[in-house]
Formats: sequence, C-alpha cells, structure tokens
Amino acid sequence: MGTMLQKHELKKLIFFYFILLAIVAISCNSKTFYQKNDHLPNEIWNVDHVLVYEFDILDSLQFYNFYIDVRNTTDFPYQNLYLFFTTQFPDGEIATDTLNCILSDPYGRWTGKGSGRIRENRFILKSKVRFPITGTYIFTAQQATRDDDLIGIANFGITLQYE
Repeated sequence: MGTMLQKHELKKLIFFYFILLAIVAISCNSKTFYQKNDHLPNEIWNVDHVLVYEFDILDSLQFYNFYIDVRNTTDFPYQNLYLFFTTQFPDGEIATDTLNCILSDPYGRWTGKGSGRIRENRFILKSKVRFPITGTYIFTAQQATRDDDLIGIANFGITLQYE
C-alpha cells in the first residue's frame, strides 16, 4: 500500500510541476501589455457610442507597439473606416487624432484575415512608442463616418505589446 501511495503522490507532484512550467512558459512568451476589444451590438457603431480604453503606465522608458484591431463584416459599406481617437494623458492634457483604417482596396476586395462575412484587421498605430509620463492613460475611439449608425463593424479594440 505504501508504494501505491508514493506513486499517486509522485503523479500529483509531476502534474503540479507540469502546470507550473506551462504557466511560466505562457507568461514569459506573452508580449501583450494591454488588450481590450469591444463588441458592437448588431454590428452597428452609433456615432454617439464612444469606446473607452484605460490603463496605467508605470515605466516611461518602456517601448510598445500600439495596434488598432477591427473586425468588420462584408456589410461594411465603405473602403475606409474613419475614427476620432483621443488620448488623455495622466497630467490631464488631451490630444485628438483622426485615423483612417483601410478595410478594402479600391476594387472592393477586403483587407485583413478571414473568410465568409467576417474580416479581422490589425493596424499599427505607432511602433516603438514610449509613454512620456507615468500614470493612467485614457484612450477613446468614436466612429467618424457620415453615418449616424455605421453598419458592418462587429468589434473594435486596441492592443499594446511590449517592444
């Protein structure tokens, strides 16, 4: 009976070490600092629906790659998705940019990955960017097309990865 118990304990110990090793391997390989994707109900982005992304920067010397993530459907009526993208810095300063995300070529062929009616695009907003001061940054995104209810946008988000 002693050997049976020892074998069971050994199996539990090996399993524990395997799980610990897997967790360490996953966390060491993760380059993602922040990621948030918002689902847009019924694949419609209303002009008044402002999406908010908030995170804390603790190291002003760290470099990041900053991405915009868009999942659109083939119902999207335009070639480009225009956005108002606002940054609120920890000191209260605010900067707004107008972004242009190209979702199809001039011939109507969709960019990004996917088949069927869904396409996924990742646009680099800035590479090797540093946040100048530590603290909480708040980003907002608002669609800036001529439609109050923009159809064909299923999800929108941002991703920051360590450089």
